This record gives sequence, C-alpha cells and structure tokens, in this order.
Amino acid sequence: MLNFSLGSAFPGKSVEDAMGLASGIQEVPVLGEIGLDHVQICPQNYKGGVMGLARLQALQTAYPNTQFRFHANVRILEKGCQYDLGTADQFPEYTEKLVESLDYLGQPYSLHAAENGRPLASQIKVAKQLSAQAGVPVAIEGLYPGHRNNTLATWADWERLLEMEASYALDFSHMNIILSQSGGPVPVKLMEDLLASPNCLEIHFSGNNGERDSHQVCQDDEWWLDFLPLIRDETVCFYEGRTR
Repeated sequence: MLNFSLGSAFPGKSVEDAMGLASGIQEVPVLGEIGLDHVQICPQNYKGGVMGLARLQALQTAYPNTQFRFHANVRILEKGCQYDLGTADQFPEYTEKLVESLDYLGQPYSLHAAENGRPLASQIKVAKQLSAQAGVPVAIEGLYPGHRNNTLATWADWERLLEMEASYALDFSHMNIILSQSGGPVPVKLMEDLLASPNCLEIHFSGNNGERDSHQVCQDDEWWLDFLPLIRDETVCFYEGRTR
C-alpha cells in the first residue's frame, strides 16, 4: 500500500489539515491506491506550531489506525534548524526532543544525508547512535548532485552504502536527478540489490525533470516503474507528489 508523506504532498499545511485532506484521497496518478496506514510528518508541515508529544498523542487518538513517523528535520523546537546526518551533533537540544518523540512513535525515522561533505562512514555512525538512543531504526536518505557538497549523491555512493550494512531510504525522485546528471544508463543490478536488501526501510515517490526535486506528480514513463515489482513487502512506500 502506498502512503502519504504529508509535507511533500501537502506543503505548508499543518499535519492536522493535511490529514484531513489526505483522508479524502483514495488514489494518485500512475501509482494508484493510496492510504493512511503509515504517514510521514515532515518539516514542510510547519504550521500549527511545534510538534510536541501532546500534539502527537492527539493525532494518534484522532487516527488510531495510522502509524505516524517523522521524516527529516520536523519542527520540534520553536526555532528551526538544518538537522541532517552532517549536522546532528551541532544540535543536542533537537536530538533530545527527537529521541523523545521517536521513542513515543516507535516507528523508523529517515534523515537526509549530509550536505557538508561529512564522510559516509561517519554519517552512518551518527545514524546508528541515534537509533540506539531512540530505540527505532534510523535510515539515511540519499541526496543528488547539486550546488551543495552533497553526500550519497552518486551511484558509486550507493554502491559503497550497500557494503556498509546501514538502514536507508530510497527516493526515486532523487535518483532520477542522479540518472539525469550522470547521463545514464540505469544501473539495473544496483537497483535490484538496493530494493532486495532488508536495510531498505522506505521508498519515496514523486516526479521531476531531472534537474530539481520539485515533488511533481508521477508520469507513466518514469524509468523506475519497472522496478516496482521488486519492492519488498516490508518496505514502506510514501508518496511525495504535490496533491491538490
């Protein structure tokens, strides 16, 4: 079952408003049926104030059949911060609040790879430390080539990650940018190995033009559609296309 990533699908909406909108949608273009079994709370859901424990508890009461999980730098402090696997050690107050929330939710958490060139092995160590503190898996989400010093942003980076036995989240939109920037071809064996691994905890779906992560609706000629039958039942899939 495909699930909603609230921040990408409904940017600028509060989690509560986004859940209300998502409840009225049963399918999305190309990918079909979508539901609320699992839902990602994202940094784009900044309206409504800090996402504290009381608010999480109210959401869980309102939607008892939904398993909520955090993605990236959700607004859990009054002041936002650029929290990723390259900066996590700079924000101990954020980490403290994050661990508290993750422990309550009891669901995996996905966090972006570093934008500051921090070595991949170091990032994985941070992810595993955070996982140990919170008691839930922490998945590193790969990025793509860009103006920042992005890591986990090439096919070679993904090949190295596979050897490191770390939890990860695949973003097909990000991978489309990697493919576009590399000039192809599609690394079929790498994609098969990434999808087959039990370390693949999440997959994120949206479309773009190969240049920027614009979270567009998916088209019927997306190259990664051929790989959908390989997705493991245990991997949770999230839709990040802009939904109106």
